[in-house]
Amino acid sequence: MKNILTHYVQQALAWLLRQPPVRRFRRRYPRVSGFIAGRFNPKVFTGLPLTLILIVFGINLALLSELAESVIESESIVTLDKSFTALLFSIRTEWLSQVMYGATQLGEQWAVFVAGGIMSLIFLFRKKYVALLAFWLALAGVGISTRYGKTFVSRERPANVAYYEVEHFSFPSGHATTALAQYGLIAYFLYRHYRKRRQRQLILGAAIILILIVGFSRIYLGVHYLSDVLAGFLLGILWLLVGISLMEVMVHRRKRQLSKAAPISKAPDP
Repeated sequence: MKNILTHYVQQALAWLLRQPPVRRFRRRYPRVSGFIAGRFNPKVFTGLPLTLILIVFGINLALLSELAESVIESESIVTLDKSFTALLFSIRTEWLSQVMYGATQLGEQWAVFVAGGIMSLIFLFRKKYVALLAFWLALAGVGISTRYGKTFVSRERPANVAYYEVEHFSFPSGHATTALAQYGLIAYFLYRHYRKRRQRQLILGAAIILILIVGFSRIYLGVHYLSDVLAGFLLGILWLLVGISLMEVMVHRRKRQLSKAAPISKAPDP
């Protein structure tokens, strides 16, 4: 999939560079055109990969902003949230509630520190200091943004349907945000470590299922609305992209520094 995407981007870029207006622009502004062309270089992270990440980041941020505005001002999404919550409450069973309660614990603070602590030990043991820094900076961003997001929107939690008592405001879901950012980053690190296609498929599949279960558990247990969880996923994607970008950019800079100091040396993986 990656090779196919790279192929089509390169073909589109080659066609664009052959156009007369673009050729005139390149002759007149060589430094600017060189910088722009560098943003579409598929061979380095600061080229095409970072460009795509920034595009996805911008789209994701716009969707999150629109969703927050809809929750504050739109009655239709509020009605949909309440209807979906009422539906799940009407079919709720005790045994599945207990299963969902166990699943939702994977987004609690203790789970963050346990999983984060294990990853930190792995990073330190393997001397992956860049990955360690990016991981915790992203999680710190998750905590700060969800806290201020809840205060800004100030949405009350679903009434009279909660499986257990929860304090604080509802939007966005901190569990959904944390699950997507944390387990997404862990999956990314594992994806980079393992090379076999089957292993990577299992890693991505397990991470997606885990994240979705945590998100759904919040709605099923009646402690969040559907839009709360969707907003949490969108916010989690933002911090996932931030964590990946921080790690890859720092690694890219370190490799450039090492190549200038000693051309024959090779920087280790993050």
